[in-house]
Amino acid sequence: MFDNDLILIDGTVDCDDGTAATHVAPTTTTRVSASGAVVLDLGAGGTPAGGLSAVLFIPALTSSTDYLIATIEASDEVAMAGSTYYPLTLVVFNIAAVTDGRILASECTTAQIVIARFATNLRYVRATVDPQVGNSAGNMGAIKIYLTPNAFSLL
Repeated sequence: MFDNDLILIDGTVDCDDGTAATHVAPTTTTRVSASGAVVLDLGAGGTPAGGLSAVLFIPALTSSTDYLIATIEASDEVAMAGSTYYPLTLVVFNIAAVTDGRILASECTTAQIVIARFATNLRYVRATVDPQVGNSAGNMGAIKIYLTPNAFSLL
């Protein structure tokens, strides 16, 4: 689908309460095998002027009470540290506005694709995911997050 230069989380590890500890936000440009996550280097100047689309894929879920908080963050430091201002949150993924930054498993009874566009002059970006337990196992499945210049069909 895409090369590793655009994939923030590759979907190789289920995002659930049991693996939540391995889904800590990445701090290196080397992919972390325990989570499939990585910090991407956009190069000096950050995104192109028109920005990029961040695409979150969530498989169909059966739980109704678990939820996920997923963001895109940016910094000029690969480790995303060094200042009280960084990492800077660029995107908080949402499906329904009433959940305010939480993607409910009940919203994902069929596979979901959530797209958010952003632009930044910061060099490094990463995705963070935080699976939360309702009364199930906190399982959000094998999610994927990638970047693309244009996630929309042209008419």
